[in-house]
Amino acid sequence: MIVKHRKVPLKIRKLEALLRRLPPAHPKRMEVERELARRLSGYKGEQSLDYYLSFLPEQEFFILHDIRLTEKDYYFQLDTLILSPSFSLILEAKNLSGTLIFDQNFHQLIRIINEKEEVFPDPVQQVKHQQFQFARWLKNNHFPSMPLESLVVITYPNALVKTSPSNIPLLSVIRTPSLLDKINALKEIHKEEVITPKEIPKLCKLLVKHHTPGNPDILQQFGINESELLTGVQCPQCATLPMERKWGKWVCFNCSHSSKDAHLQALNDYYLLFQSIITNKKLRNFLQISSSMVANKILTSMKIPFSGDKKARKYYLPFDD
Repeated sequence: MIVKHRKVPLKIRKLEALLRRLPPAHPKRMEVERELARRLSGYKGEQSLDYYLSFLPEQEFFILHDIRLTEKDYYFQLDTLILSPSFSLILEAKNLSGTLIFDQNFHQLIRIINEKEEVFPDPVQQVKHQQFQFARWLKNNHFPSMPLESLVVITYPNALVKTSPSNIPLLSVIRTPSLLDKINALKEIHKEEVITPKEIPKLCKLLVKHHTPGNPDILQQFGINESELLTGVQCPQCATLPMERKWGKWVCFNCSHSSKDAHLQALNDYYLLFQSIITNKKLRNFLQISSSMVANKILTSMKIPFSGDKKARKYYLPFDD
């Protein structure tokens, strides 16, 4: 049973919004594009697990995706957590191409692609530390200790996986097609029920309650100032900025496409890049419209929560998903 579904990570949505607002020749554009490509690749790898996980018995296994918890004032995130009455399993997906060498002497992952070497943090060590943090979280929240397992799943089909010559084979690193066999093998090892079927939904509910989504400041990360970004409503047809407001519609001067609600994407960008609170004045500045009456009409039509009166009124944008 999927208790917490996988969603497009907020970081990806923020990166996409940033690219929509960065000028084509901006010096940070390529850096943002590389970061987005890396994040999308990771997300695609996580998604590739879902097909195999769908074959697990729903009454026996409870699946939570992208859980972010606190342990001793520090956050830790689990890509995928699988709970059962006899054990729990943390999965860390890695969607990397090329030759992947797991060096356990120096706890690093070396990737060789196009005759170039790249070094990444050791995902085996990473997921074991998550295992340790989750064990402490369970203890701090008064749940009985249970067998905890972790796996690094290589999701890129053609990646060549190796260990350093002096290392023994890593049983905690598998390929995606082996996932179900590995879970069944763990089930045979951990036969004793340590948490009742009635307690698992309680644990799942507590995990969801304690989940704290990350909300990174994407502009700060790349050192980009708000004044460097493009404003206006972007044409959904040709991506030209800005569209012009005419007769209650947005009209593109480049392709003549018109839309009644193209401003929603622009306000979603505002939400992702800046904040959820907006005023009439800020809306006018961002959408590039001069009339406060038109701005008020747009805000009223969205039927969103607000507080305050007249010029002090603040509106709360509802783009959570």
